[in-house]
Amino acid sequence: MHVHSSASFDCLTEPEQVAVRSRRLGLTPVFLTDHDTIDGAILLQSSGLDRVVVGEEVMTSEGELIGLFLVRQVASGLTPEVAAREIKSQGGLVYLEHPYDRSRRHLSESSIEALAELIDIVEVFNGRSDKRANQQAEELCRTLGVAAGAGSDAHSIKEIGSVYVEMEEFNGPQDFLAKLWRSKIVRHKNRRLLAIEAAARGGFHPRRVRS
Repeated sequence: MHVHSSASFDCLTEPEQVAVRSRRLGLTPVFLTDHDTIDGAILLQSSGLDRVVVGEEVMTSEGELIGLFLVRQVASGLTPEVAAREIKSQGGLVYLEHPYDRSRRHLSESSIEALAELIDIVEVFNGRSDKRANQQAEELCRTLGVAAGAGSDAHSIKEIGSVYVEMEEFNGPQDFLAKLWRSKIVRHKNRRLLAIEAAARGGFHPRRVRS
């Protein structure tokens, strides 16, 4: 539910490579959520080779927010509320990602509180976030009473599949949201986090780290 391609400024993996990797892992459809663009997702969608959910990780005036099931790009720099309402106007879903990850551009608690009625999903497990940040996100999800989401937040080919959601087949955003409540989150630590944790313990051995 949270994957990047080279359409993002901080990723080198081409959209087609994302699709191939996802297909090999049995992950479908592809959820592509690039920073401030839907170009990569539209490219994949137009190829007709893979099912694609068009998403965007939008940089608002106060932090990042994801829109899923989009039909057009959401402009960056909008207030969180305006961005969320633009997502909703397209029939999309508002997905709050890594809300407590201090290393990422997340929304403040006051922004989240003001936005609460518009949030559909909270990302309770992000493959690049630490345990504490994910636990806090899970608590927030329960407080808001919304569906729980998860994603690898992959910025490299090897990170794809480190976190994914198993769920029933769905047809459109509202059916997806309804079935997301009955889904199962499959979690693995990705190579990047393992390396960071090993380095913090003073035992970083790159060749021993597995993805």
